[in-house]
Amino acid sequence: MKRNSGMTLLEVVMALAVFSLAVVALVGTINKVADTATDSQRLIEVEQTLESLIDEYGKMPQIRELEQAIKPGPDGVAYRVVIEQVKDLKNKDGRFLQDTFLIKAIARWNDGGGPAEISAETLRYAGAFLPVN
Repeated sequence: MKRNSGMTLLEVVMALAVFSLAVVALVGTINKVADTATDSQRLIEVEQTLESLIDEYGKMPQIRELEQAIKPGPDGVAYRVVIEQVKDLKNKDGRFLQDTFLIKAIARWNDGGGPAEISAETLRYAGAFLPVN
């Protein structure tokens, strides 16, 4: 009885098929990881820009109510800053806090799956950054 020590063509084709399926699954996973990393990086950049906008508008010497749109840049993100005077804010003693403003920054973009939006806000007292005489 003679034993065939080589692989048959069918065995080679089956091995290649299993290897191909593993490679396709791995490439799909790598693409998903890359997409997630790109989305995370964009979100970090948008959050940093929102923080910068709040800081910039919050330090205006003469803060006032306004609404300003900032056109999308090369990254496709459009920003909007809204400053509103807060009317009914009280301290712990029940006294109204006058000249307090809500500063809100909003970012909007299309993330491929549809529109995305994120916002940040803070309160600021109008006299916080007045020059000292």
